[in-house]
Amino acid sequence: MGKNDELSLGPTPSENGRTFPEGSDYPGANSTVTEHYFRWDPLDDPDFAHLIVGKGSIGGKGRSLLFAMAKLRDSREETLKRVVFPPSLFIATESFEYVLRQIPDLEELKKEEPEVIEYAFLQTKLPAEVSGAVRKFLEKITDPIVVRSSSDLEDSLKYSFAGKYLSTFEFNDGETPLEERAAQVEQDIKKIYARTFFPVAVAYRLKHGLGDDRMGIILMRVAGKWRGRYYYPTMAGVGFSRYYRRWTTRIRSEDGIIRLVFGMGTTSTKRGYARTFALTLPSLRPEGQNPFNIMRHAQEHFQVIDREQKSLVTVDVKRIWKDIFPYHSCFPEYAQIYSPDDDGGYFTPMSRHGSTIRSGEKVCFTFEEFACRSKHFFDRMKKLLALLDREMGVPADVEFAFHPSEDLVEIVQARPLWLSEQTQSVSVPDLESRNVILKADRMVTHGVKENIPYLVYVDHHVYAQETRFHDVARGIGTVNEALKGSRFILVAPGRVGSSNPLLGVPVQYNEITRCSCIVEVGFPKEGYMPELSFGTHFFTDLEIDGILYMPVYEGAKNNIFDESFFDTAPYALGSHAGIRIYSGSFSVYTDGDRNFGVVVADRVDEPEDGWD
Repeated sequence: MGKNDELSLGPTPSENGRTFPEGSDYPGANSTVTEHYFRWDPLDDPDFAHLIVGKGSIGGKGRSLLFAMAKLRDSREETLKRVVFPPSLFIATESFEYVLRQIPDLEELKKEEPEVIEYAFLQTKLPAEVSGAVRKFLEKITDPIVVRSSSDLEDSLKYSFAGKYLSTFEFNDGETPLEERAAQVEQDIKKIYARTFFPVAVAYRLKHGLGDDRMGIILMRVAGKWRGRYYYPTMAGVGFSRYYRRWTTRIRSEDGIIRLVFGMGTTSTKRGYARTFALTLPSLRPEGQNPFNIMRHAQEHFQVIDREQKSLVTVDVKRIWKDIFPYHSCFPEYAQIYSPDDDGGYFTPMSRHGSTIRSGEKVCFTFEEFACRSKHFFDRMKKLLALLDREMGVPADVEFAFHPSEDLVEIVQARPLWLSEQTQSVSVPDLESRNVILKADRMVTHGVKENIPYLVYVDHHVYAQETRFHDVARGIGTVNEALKGSRFILVAPGRVGSSNPLLGVPVQYNEITRCSCIVEVGFPKEGYMPELSFGTHFFTDLEIDGILYMPVYEGAKNNIFDESFFDTAPYALGSHAGIRIYSGSFSVYTDGDRNFGVVVADRVDEPEDGWD
């Protein structure tokens, strides 16, 4: 391991099938700067070369992270000196190829079920150089670690691969023998290698016309610290140098945005609860200032590594707040107590000396005081994202943790942001004589989809009474499968693709691959509210595949939810009583510059059979 004249990062970008962006294909991209970014080699930098083991590429995540740290180092910005990355080890793709050579008939294995593929990989051995490097890393690191995928194809401007491969957390207790910890990490590495050939990854590459992938690995100490029985960072999240889904025109797309949670950042990439901050106006809230709506959007659970369970777990703040309170001198800046009343409720600050939570009250992470008191943090994040945007030549995104007591930001991922259709112009036709059934006035994407033959609607009344939520999701998947060669609009209550089915239909992305547009409808009284999940894995897939999005709020000014249309127009039932399929001609027009989006029904035909 280390700098060596014989080592390289493998093929050049063009040899890997990646072409450098051109202005016509990537509006706003600086091709010369971006080409320099893709050609940057961490093995040429003595600060990073010794962290790499083996020959070949270290993959997109690994190279992008080290590129970001090099540019931060060279920036000489005083505030950016407080931005670091956790202790890490980068394993190049030579190891992956070494493992592949031990599998007799790889082409036949690719046809097997995932568990068979994984078993075959677990029977192989890693190169001795990799095994030795893993042990040396674990000798120094006895905090929890994460083993992350970092494939060649993840180094892309167009395809994110978000959630397509695997990352695993290991408790990595220093009291456990080194050999036992190392053996577990080696198993994790081989499981990640196997995921390269799992159906979800193969289907994604096939859909986008991509060939085989090569896998690098990152071993990284989890950002955080022990607080009693729990290990976690105070805050974590995702950040973006450009913001393509604004909830108000007071925000410019170039201002940047972060999505912040208390605890581990794993929840910030899922469709759960998080606080969204526009970096130039952090006190603004997409949900407004109504206490009830703030409470509905506020985080109440967070993820930690539990010393007793030795695993990643989700905890409820109202149950453990007294245990963690002593470890956070600024806890009242993050959390407030919500109390209900007949006027929508109210928030009271948490005393630094403790508070009594009465029946009906909630502890919520609103980050209200943090937004007011932490201007230096938001300024730093804006400078960080602007620097990466400038140095990569394209919009950038990061995953990070923040430790307020040390005033320290830890970057765990940095990469080019997919380039949205938001950069293109949209022309909305005259709608006066057309049947507008849905209208939105905030957070819309940018685009036009006309003459879509189907609209799939999830009845919010039926879904609210459902207990087997996943039956609804699978029913949507059945419709998606039946519509080979056709497209549809999906209209559903709350957050489509949420990890929490109480917030919305937990549909998986592979169940909506023929969807042209998702409309999330908010029903506050039923607890269903769209959410600005910019940056989650789910929304990254939507943007990359050009699936339009618009949220509609029932009863809100400048919004339309024509429920009478959905109740009176002819439809067919899907495999679940809550799924309706309308046939005809539907069109979507969304203009992110003006925060305007509509769905029009130009024709509705008699229903078809066979949707179950």
